[in-house]
Amino acid sequence: MSRPTVLPRTVFYLAIAALVLLCGVFGWFYWSRANSSPNHIYQLRDGKLEGSQAYGGTWGVVDDAVRNNSDERGAKLVTGSEKWKDYTLTADLKFDGEHGDMGVIVRSTDEEEGVDAYNGYYIGLRTTDATLILGRSDYGWIEARPVPMPGGVHAGVWYRLVVTAVGCRIAASSQNLSTMQTAWIAVEEQPCAAAGRIGLRSLATGGLWKNIGVKPAALSDYLALSSHAAAVGHPEFPKREADYNRIFRFSPSYGAAVQLPGPAEASSRPLLHTGDLQDLPRHQDRPVSLRGVVTYATRDLYVQDAEGGVFVTGARMPLLNVGDEVEVTGYTQPGLYSSTIRGGIVKLLWGGTPTPPIAVTALQAASGAYDARFVELEGRLTGIRQSEPNVQVLQFVQGGQPFSALYVNQPSGSLPQLEVNSILRIRGVCVLDRKVTREITPFAILLRSNDDIETIAPPPWWTPVHIVMLFIALIGLALLIQLIYFRIQAWQANAITQERERLAHDIHDTMAQSFAGVGYQIQGIRSGVQRKDHPEFRHIADQLDVAYQLVRKSHEEASRTIAMLNVSAPDMQNELVESLASTARKIAGDHIDTETAIEGTPFRLNLRLANALLHIGQEAITNAMSHANPTALAITLRYHEPNVELIVEDNGGGFNYSRETAGFGIMGMQKRAQSVGGQLQIASAPGKGTRVSVTAISRPTTLRARVAATAAERFHILAKWLRAA
Repeated sequence: MSRPTVLPRTVFYLAIAALVLLCGVFGWFYWSRANSSPNHIYQLRDGKLEGSQAYGGTWGVVDDAVRNNSDERGAKLVTGSEKWKDYTLTADLKFDGEHGDMGVIVRSTDEEEGVDAYNGYYIGLRTTDATLILGRSDYGWIEARPVPMPGGVHAGVWYRLVVTAVGCRIAASSQNLSTMQTAWIAVEEQPCAAAGRIGLRSLATGGLWKNIGVKPAALSDYLALSSHAAAVGHPEFPKREADYNRIFRFSPSYGAAVQLPGPAEASSRPLLHTGDLQDLPRHQDRPVSLRGVVTYATRDLYVQDAEGGVFVTGARMPLLNVGDEVEVTGYTQPGLYSSTIRGGIVKLLWGGTPTPPIAVTALQAASGAYDARFVELEGRLTGIRQSEPNVQVLQFVQGGQPFSALYVNQPSGSLPQLEVNSILRIRGVCVLDRKVTREITPFAILLRSNDDIETIAPPPWWTPVHIVMLFIALIGLALLIQLIYFRIQAWQANAITQERERLAHDIHDTMAQSFAGVGYQIQGIRSGVQRKDHPEFRHIADQLDVAYQLVRKSHEEASRTIAMLNVSAPDMQNELVESLASTARKIAGDHIDTETAIEGTPFRLNLRLANALLHIGQEAITNAMSHANPTALAITLRYHEPNVELIVEDNGGGFNYSRETAGFGIMGMQKRAQSVGGQLQIASAPGKGTRVSVTAISRPTTLRARVAATAAERFHILAKWLRAA
């Protein structure tokens, strides 16, 4: 016989390995291409640019455009992948005011909060010299020679920026979408930032961006832009931030929108602080003036100075951003904790840096000491609801103190994904006015953007719903384990049953048939001998008759054993009492009076229990006939589910029973009772007869019955536990 070859199996395994390797290579190629070659039109949702991270600023979405409502220097909003290499970024932008600069970032990495705190390139428009600029930031700043923007750079005008980065070459164009005037710039740098994210950036101004898209780029795309540039430059000046500030100074005032008070007006209306307003009469006829920094300008206006905050309403004002330094003139109305200025005018003095928040607790905020001030606090989110079409209310609690936060003037659903019971840190203006709180909470926080919300810790897993689910899962797992255990027991019982059937058939085919054959032969010999009338033949016939009786009895015992082993044989539990009575009659004949009784409602007994009761009863009857000489015998089978009890009682001589002096027969009965989980009791005394009883539990005989009984028991325990709880 030839030895089987392993070559086909080896080839099969090699083919599988090659297929897996090929799939891995294609997957890696697709993943690397997807990460290095972007092709995406960014959607404005969840209150900000899709998948973005803010570093400074106050970012949000207004009329399908991303807006930074802050004059912070170097505010950034980045998105994308650090593996993006060659791509073209397109975005439309518009200034809020006639100052600062704004644009886009390409190939950005290592971002942090602060001016030029990233590694990458910035391309944008600058109002101070009306130019298109392109420079390199590496926690410092150098730029190429700026290119003048035809027609200048003005607020309220949309400009389209197109930036292409291929290798170490970067080119950009800026087009005035009103006049279609365009400027181009191109630079090369060695070494360069070869890959990175995209982003939006503004400096000392707020503004809007829209139509943001990015796609893969090739050298031809770079050449199409750089061919319009006057020259290809290099980032080279200024070398320091101080040089930048010296060359491009910001104007301290911004045109007609800002009118500083004259000397006479200033002398007649001295500048006050927010703390002074509380001391004024409630009906002040003369207007007052104060200066402060804008802390909230989304829908209402809140201004804060070193002593506190004030709410400004009904005043004429220019477009303001958070961080602007303003002068407020109007009529004051002192409140319980802070004041309100109504009417008058708000003058923009200069752009500034947003005021940092004051860290407080919920109890401190509820005390009124920080009313109308920019604060920061933590709390557990308990719910989110919509109070108005453009107002979402976040409900919090901290240390038992409830409060709320209002997210105003944002599209519905613009909040980031927030989970109830998570711990959040929020920043905003603290307000105790009942018109804002609706008398539901002691105070409310006015959020400026979704960047003022920071998740500190997710909600705990151990919620009531999760606990119930875990409890149900554990119950199901326990029932499954128990079902598997019962199934294994059923497999074992099936194997034992099959072996018993095999033994029954073997005994039937050998010993039982042999006994039957011997019996027939002896019966034939006895019949032949009985025909002869010789005394010796009659003696032989009597001996053969005894032998025949012994063989017949052995055949009956063999048949009974076969019936016990063979589960397919008829059940003998209904014949148990008759079998015991028959045993008594065979031993004693008609010399004793045998009575039988069945009490209770009979139910099916398993074969093992029926066999044990039969042998115990036979042993009890044999002992009574052999040693007690009774004249009456009572056999009772009593059913009281799930127990069954067999009683064999005689009126014989009796004996003094003790476990220490128990004979071999009694010990055998005890072992049989223990084998089926039963208890054997013997009551006897000299002259008073003997009573032998065995009590056992008839356990469910099927897997379904056992599972049902166990499940009922488990649910009964569970119901008791729930009632107690």
